[in-house]
Amino acid sequence: MKFEEANRHLKAIPHIGEEQAQELYHFVLRERPKFSLELGHAHGASSSYIAAALDEFGGHLDTVDILSARDREPNLETLLSKLRLEHVVSIHREINSYTWFLKKKIAAQSMHGNCEPCYDFCFIDGAKNWTMDGLAFFLVDKLLRHNGWILFDDYSFTYEKYLKRREVLDGISLRQLGPDERAEAQIEQIFNLLVRQHPGYSNFILQSSCWAWAQKTAEGHKHVITDRAIGEEL
Repeated sequence: MKFEEANRHLKAIPHIGEEQAQELYHFVLRERPKFSLELGHAHGASSSYIAAALDEFGGHLDTVDILSARDREPNLETLLSKLRLEHVVSIHREINSYTWFLKKKIAAQSMHGNCEPCYDFCFIDGAKNWTMDGLAFFLVDKLLRHNGWILFDDYSFTYEKYLKRREVLDGISLRQLGPDERAEAQIEQIFNLLVRQHPGYSNFILQSSCWAWAQKTAEGHKHVITDRAIGEEL
């Protein structure tokens, strides 16, 4: 499905802007990942843009969230039905966290003590939390194929700006976090302390202090991190 057609149905749906949607759509179209994974879909706008691009060449998306995402208006099922892209996406929902889905996927992909990677691209756009997404990176790494890409949303997100408005965000009790946990951008810490230090990753890209990309390689060297605007070619 062409971007313009998908965008007519999706441009008013939170939580992805049109520029980011174009970036995501054209990345998928360019890299042509056969099997993609999304962790955190909320209403399902980003899932639907990914699905629209995958539909152009026959790829497939596994997308995961918690059970409450089903109650959103609209939800992912509604969006995919309007776009007639249900065949491109497998929807998975867990009670507490997408890390449990990852545990089950690793078990399904494991034989003789080894996990066979199965994804070419993973978009982590969920908890924004060190504990959950730090573990998610470790688990995704086992499932991501050589030369596959990983993308983190909410690079600069912090909890403290929500403290006056909400007690709980994505299952995290904000009052129970320490002052530094509320103040620090936890996805930034995951990217800098876990992803960039991992010997199997390079080609690090920041985009508009919002998105952070890395490619799983086995070249044994690091590429200097680059900072680009959303819409600037990777």
